[in-house]
Amino acid sequence: MEQASTFRDKFESLRISQMVIRLIASMSIFTITVFFTPNFNISSFPILVLSSFTITIFDYLMSVITGIHDMPLGRGFVGFTCAAIIIYITQFFVDGYYISIMSSLIAAAIYGVIDSLLPNRIV
Repeated sequence: MEQASTFRDKFESLRISQMVIRLIASMSIFTITVFFTPNFNISSFPILVLSSFTITIFDYLMSVITGIHDMPLGRGFVGFTCAAIIIYITQFFVDGYYISIMSSLIAAAIYGVIDSLLPNRIV
């Protein structure tokens, strides 16, 4: 019983650390992406943090609900499409975050390349 409890605590801490890594990566990626992508505007640093947090939560919910990051196809076209949708939809939840559909595709491509370099699971 005690081993199950320590395993659960370890699993939760890994999930939290994975979310923090994705949040920091998301902020870094979008800082660079805003500079290079037309029609993509984040008005201030707090909006960048809030939008990165929102995208991280949506990405986490998508992976929990669909398990998309656990299969190889999730890292390909399906993952790209989901990332583009998540990046585009975030503008409706965060005021000061504006992006066009074409820019969300470019941002998803940049995000996907960098996200593929990050470990999916922390060992």
